[in-house]
Amino acid sequence: MKVCFQQISVVICSILFFFNFSCGGETEKYEHSNVESTVINPIKANKVSIHIQWESTTLPLKMEIREPNGAQTLALWTTGSVKEGKLVPFGDLIPENTIVLKPGSKKQFLLVMKNPTDIAVHFFAAPHSAMPVEHSFGFKFKCLCVNHAFTVPPKETWYRVVEIRLAPDYLGDELILTHNLISISRERMLQFEKSASSNLPSEMD
Repeated sequence: MKVCFQQISVVICSILFFFNFSCGGETEKYEHSNVESTVINPIKANKVSIHIQWESTTLPLKMEIREPNGAQTLALWTTGSVKEGKLVPFGDLIPENTIVLKPGSKKQFLLVMKNPTDIAVHFFAAPHSAMPVEHSFGFKFKCLCVNHAFTVPPKETWYRVVEIRLAPDYLGDELILTHNLISISRERMLQFEKSASSNLPSEMD
């Protein structure tokens, strides 16, 4: 009787082991299938609409994006300001803050901010966000967020030459890029730039 009981125990253990192994295999197969089903692959498009948006934190001025004026060629990163009534290096507003590019191409344009007040305005930009996130792979925006603060003198219009690039294999037909512009005091700007020049590498390096 004791031998029969041991044999029955062995059979039961074998059945349980086989059942657990089978279930584990099915679970692994299900999880692998589930992971594959959640992968998002955007479709490649002939044209990509890139919308530039601005949010501000206590900044009283408005940012615009404009075409170059065509009269002179400005290098990427060129930054300056122009007094009222003087010739400006930028042209028309870009409609709806939207740039259309083909994969593998690039475009330079100007960020422009007018200061009609009698007080200088200082600001910096937080790193931009990109939406939809699945379209954020394969682009480069050489813009404002480079650990640097900017100044818009009173009664002048500030500008900066920037550039957007798309990789040849970029996937997606739309991209929304948003910057938050933050007002900053002159004292904080000078203090930060003094320490950052020796401690933080610049994206322009």
